[in-house]
Order: sequence, then C-alpha cells, then structure tokens
Amino acid sequence: MIILGINDGCHHNSAASILVDGKLVASVELERISRIKNDGSFPHAAIDEALAIAGLTAEDIDMVAKANLSRWQQIPYLNRYYQHIAKAGKTDTLIRNFFWKKQFERYRRVLHRRKQPLGILAQKPYQTVEHHLAHAASAYYASPFGNERVGVITLDGVGDFSWGSVWIGEHGKLQHVDHLHQVNSIGLLYSAITIYLGFKANRHEGKVLGLAAFGNPEPLLSRLLAHTNSENWDDLFNPKLVRVSLKFGANLGQSVVRELCADLSREDIAAGIQAYTEKLICKWVQDRVKELKVTKLALAGGVFSNVKLNQLILALPEIETIYVHPNMGDGGLATGAAFEVYSRLNQGLEPQFNQQVYLGTEINRDTALAALEKQGITYEEPENLALTVARLLADSKVIARADGKMEYGPRALGNRTVMAACNDPTINDWLNKKFDRTEFMPFAPVILQEHAKEYFPEWKEDHITARFMTLTYNVSDIAKRNIPAAVHIDNTARPQVLRREDNPDYYDIIKEYYDVTGVPSVINTSFNMHEEPIVRTADEAIRAFQAADLDALVLGPFLIRKVSAVQ
Repeated sequence: MIILGINDGCHHNSAASILVDGKLVASVELERISRIKNDGSFPHAAIDEALAIAGLTAEDIDMVAKANLSRWQQIPYLNRYYQHIAKAGKTDTLIRNFFWKKQFERYRRVLHRRKQPLGILAQKPYQTVEHHLAHAASAYYASPFGNERVGVITLDGVGDFSWGSVWIGEHGKLQHVDHLHQVNSIGLLYSAITIYLGFKANRHEGKVLGLAAFGNPEPLLSRLLAHTNSENWDDLFNPKLVRVSLKFGANLGQSVVRELCADLSREDIAAGIQAYTEKLICKWVQDRVKELKVTKLALAGGVFSNVKLNQLILALPEIETIYVHPNMGDGGLATGAAFEVYSRLNQGLEPQFNQQVYLGTEINRDTALAALEKQGITYEEPENLALTVARLLADSKVIARADGKMEYGPRALGNRTVMAACNDPTINDWLNKKFDRTEFMPFAPVILQEHAKEYFPEWKEDHITARFMTLTYNVSDIAKRNIPAAVHIDNTARPQVLRREDNPDYYDIIKEYYDVTGVPSVINTSFNMHEEPIVRTADEAIRAFQAADLDALVLGPFLIRKVSAVQ
C-alpha cells in the first residue's frame, strides 16, 4: 500500500511524504525546492520530488492523506473556541469574520489549484487528518518504542483551533486523551514575544532561546504567572493573555506584550518567556505522565523544537526516555497524516523507527559532476577524502559537505552541513558573518557516539532523539576544554550523536579528525545563507559555498577548494 501524505500548509511548511507498506521512504518540504523559507504554497513540486525519490509515479498512489481539517470539518472545533472566547469576556464577531475570510481564501486556493491540476492524483481517494492527530502520528508511528505503552504529546502555536493534544500509543494505535484550546497557547505567547524582540514568528524562536541564557527571568516570569491559572489548563490564560492568543502578531496581542515587558532588557524578556515555558510545560507533562502511567514519551509540534525544554522534560524523575520527531514542526504533518491514514486502513501500525532520516533529494557522483562541469569548477577526487577533510579541519578550515540524500526536518545532520573545528570560541561571530546570520546560541557539535558520554555525562545510549540534534545536555569539563565553541553560556550544548551505521562517510571524517587531533567532535551547522532554506541540489551547494567564501566544499566524492572556485 502506497500513501502520499500532504501538508497543504496554507500558512507555512508545505510538504509531501511517501509511505510504502507503512514505511517512510521519502519526504520533502516545498521550501527546499522553491527556495522560499517556510513556503506554504500548495506542494505540487514537493509531491513530484517525493515521488521521484521513491521511484514512483502518481499512478502508483493508493491513497492521499491530507493534514489539517477542511474549514467545514473545523466547525465543531471552532464552536468550542467561541465558547472559550466568551468565557474570557470577548466578543466572537471578530473571530467569526476572520474564520470566514480564511474560508474564502481557502476556496480561492482550491480554484487556483484547479489551474495547476493534480492530474491522476485528483482522482485518488483521500482522507483528512486533524492537525494535532497528524503531529501525534508522526511522533508515535516513527518512534523506537514498538508496541510498548507510551505517552504521546503534541504542542505548537495553533492548528485546527488547538495548540496541543495528549494521546496513549499502544499496540499500533493512538487513543485520544485530550486537546488543548488555542486561547491558552503558550506557543503563540512565545511567538508574540519573538515578534516583540524584533524577530520573525515561526522562524526565529530559537534565537529567543539562545538569548534567554544571557538574561534574568524576573520580573517577566512573575508578571506572566500573575495572569496564568497554572492549575487549570482549560482556562490557563486570563483575559489579558487570551488577547495574545487571539492576535499574537497584531496590536491586540502586541499591546499586552508591550505592557508586560515594559522597562525590561531583551535578554531578560527572553529569559522570562523561556522560564515561563519551562515551568508550566514541565509541571503539566509531569502530571500527565503520572495520570497516563507511562515513562516514555513521543513528542511532536513546534514547541518541541525548544531543545532546552526537551532537556528538562527528559530530566523529570518520572521520565525514562523521550523521542522527539526529527521534523517536529509542521513540515512533519505530511508524514503524520500518511501514518495515521495507513493505520486506519490496516487496523493499526506498529511503530517503525527509521534509523536515519536522509529522505530527500540525493547528491551523488553524477549530479555533483554535472554541476561542477556546468559551472567550470576545478575539483579533485582524493583517494582518502575523509582524511583529507579531517586535516583541513585540523588546520582551522571551514568546510561544507553536500553529499547523499538531504536530511528530513530542520536540522542539518551531515549531508547538507558546514563543519569547523570546535576550539575557537569566537567562531559564533565570524562564521555567522559569512552566512549573514545573527545568532545567540553557539553552533551545535557532532560527536562520535563512542565519546558522547565523556562529553555529555547525562547522555545514555537509549537517548535516540540525540541523534537528530533535538535536545541539549550539560557539558563536562573536557567538553569545555576541547569544544568551547559549541558550549553555550549556560554550559549546555546541542549535540548530534553520530553512529557509523547512520552515515558512514560523515562518520569517517569525524573519526579521522579524532585520530589527527584527539577531539571526537566538530561544529555542525546547516548549509544555507541567512533566511534561505538548507541547500538541496549540487548547484545550490556550489552557489552557497561561493557566497559564504568557505575554504572547501565536499560535493559527492569530490573536493573543491576556495582557490579553485570560479568567482
């Protein structure tokens, strides 16, 4: 059975995924093709690319799974939303008008789609999957927990009028426990403060997280708690904070944020919202796992891109381990929708963990060579590429790697990566300038799994989610000495723990670097210019390499040095 999963975005992160007999074999976000960050257009190109990666055609598809409910299916959720707005003392007229305005926009979108016909796919049967059920399915069915009983939690800004959900995953099925109402969205509150600090919502919340370590959470933490009913998540926000959820980016919400953040530094504001998020969500998760009688959690939704929050959840005494879906944001909805529909059609689906998540467009010898020859780039093909790259890294060179299939999700995991030695604490300034980036968090390290415990004492082998760079760890003294460039001011780092079986060529570079230097770790940052998606093709890799003025580029089996590049 072949299922095409689609996230038709409407707002951001449109994507397509292919499931073959319950196994995820391909997934691509539209932004990687269109080069428009978080592109929410209908994912025609992503569908075509996912089919090509899987070696399929549209005729092969048995079922289409669409993430997010139609506007008509949303009406029961909307009515419940109205009830909460009324309880908060607000008129629902504005919201009703907004809802039907969006309904008209979706109708126009359907009309536009008819101008770009889906061909045979338009004739295929399809099912829709509610937003948070799609998130939950992405986390549970891709988890490493098999048929164990696990808790499944989703948290984000908003989707289908909810900002979160709770489920039990057991015997290949999801059992619904609860949905959280949009009016109480901590995710939207975090985004509202992201905007207030001059950043972009749905894109720069990670900058707020990095900035938080430099500030004092008080008094913003206390100000926020004064408007929070932390013991009742059905009415978590009082009317003042509800205004933020209603219009987090407009004056209705921003006026509340301005009042709460008055006279505070940017660092203290960031620290306040981060501490508030950690305090409330950790306590709520702790209560949920006790009620559900579980010790393992599968997590998805944009809130769980907050790596420090994930560290604290893992540290809860009730939690044995967690799994954060590698594409935890809305780009993962296409996958979740496909999983859920497959489970419906087959009376369940035992979770099938993907040992690696290289599911996108491939750069190989042929595509690399074609791009190099087209652009007239001089290249070499070292007999021992890994050792050659390792020696360049040891010589303080910055090297991009674009090889193999593109990573699934927002993190670069070696195949569309920029590498550098971790021994220069000033790298956060000068390397970010090369990419026109402004970041407050240090670059993340990749580390050989054999040495992960030595550098990150709380790491355990069953922390599979650390392979995908989805949580931070406190660092050891040897990490502070050997990889200071990857250590944040709060003495944490966000590692990618690498096994050879997951990416042999990437692993061999780090292993050769370890043999040369005695350090089993290098910087791993995504290969893209500021505000651009991660590179996908060989041509894009060459352009980014030249624009950033890097020292070398590994493109498939080839090595390109800066002096050889045609400027």
